[in-house]
Amino acid sequence: MMQCATATRTAAAVCARPVAQRTVRCMAAENGAAGTATAVKERKLSPLQRGGTLQGAAAAGKDASEKFKSMAEGAQSTGPVLQLVDGRFSDYRWKNGRWDLSLFKGADGETDWDAVIDAEMARRKLLEDSPIPCTNEDPVLFDTAEIPWWAWVRRFHLPEAEKLNGRAAMVGYVLALFVDQLTGVGLLDQQNSFLGKVLLHVAVFGILLIRSSSDIDKFRGLIDEATFYDKQWNATWEGQERPSE
Repeated sequence: MMQCATATRTAAAVCARPVAQRTVRCMAAENGAAGTATAVKERKLSPLQRGGTLQGAAAAGKDASEKFKSMAEGAQSTGPVLQLVDGRFSDYRWKNGRWDLSLFKGADGETDWDAVIDAEMARRKLLEDSPIPCTNEDPVLFDTAEIPWWAWVRRFHLPEAEKLNGRAAMVGYVLALFVDQLTGVGLLDQQNSFLGKVLLHVAVFGILLIRSSSDIDKFRGLIDEATFYDKQWNATWEGQERPSE
């Protein structure tokens, strides 16, 4: 312990001395009876005395990304992705029957709902291709209703609406030019006439019903299914005379 000599007086003397970037303050008070001095030292606590360096997310740094913060907190950031292990679905982001939304953070620190939708769609597709039995020990608690409605609209409805609007505009414009070439009725006159409005609605609703070439095969399948039993019934009477005849 460092001691500072002081002159005899009734007031306390304070002396400061920097040692290795620390300030040591010595406060000496005179003992009027014995004439002795007492020194008190104040130091900053060392990292060991404070309990070590920063812990958890703070240890990753002030401007660290969510990925490194989660790693500093001890969260699992790697592992199996969309796999079936021992008859159970395995993904490091799937915990206790639901997706851990803290592992779906975007660059802005908010939940990336598109990534959540992709993961849930991939999980359901995997289980559809390779069904596994359901158990009470491993229940599925995640519900797609937890995903905000605006995330669904932005992901599916807006791109589909933009595609259909553009397709309807192109088809309607081509049909309007065709009518103009045949009849000489201009585009504005077609819009103001009853027949032109009907044809416009036919074009729009036709685009909504048949969005792609695969929809044609779908409607063919529906027609075949609707007439399947009639075809079977008629086939049973081939080569025979029906009572009605």
